[in-house]
Amino acid sequence: MLTKPFFEAAFREKVEELWTAGTRAAEPAPERENSLEGLRFLAAEDNEINAEILTELLEMEGASCEILENGRLAVERFQCSQAGEFDAILMDVQMPVMNGHEAARAIRALDREDAERIPIIAMTANAFAEDEKAALDAGMSAHVAKPLDVALLKKTIGRLLKGKDGTGDEK
Repeated sequence: MLTKPFFEAAFREKVEELWTAGTRAAEPAPERENSLEGLRFLAAEDNEINAEILTELLEMEGASCEILENGRLAVERFQCSQAGEFDAILMDVQMPVMNGHEAARAIRALDREDAERIPIIAMTANAFAEDEKAALDAGMSAHVAKPLDVALLKKTIGRLLKGKDGTGDEK
């Protein structure tokens, strides 16, 4: 079942899920495969309630999260961080000072190797295909709708971090 409006990515994932339903016995359990245990996130979220919810959801999954209230602060924090300090960036799209699209572009433009490859995930209530395209065009790696679906967030993060071990270091 898909709820409306839905993203093209959610539709593709549902089709893939249905297509591969017969091969699940040979696959690792999705809970372990998409575990967030031990991951470290940098998040830009200007709404205090959303920030609290995001922090709680991630902590319940065994992950940690550092929240900043706008895109500019997130860019500055990432710029000052050590390489590998964060496994991914969760970026609200609509924020004061610097929005998520501007922040993603600024991070991608930084003169450091990990700026090109760190997953940046757009988080927004804007659930239309053009919103997802705008996020991807801004340099974000993926797009998830608010309110957050933890299972979809875990699956998205798992897909983006494939090829890394549980510590976030490249294999």
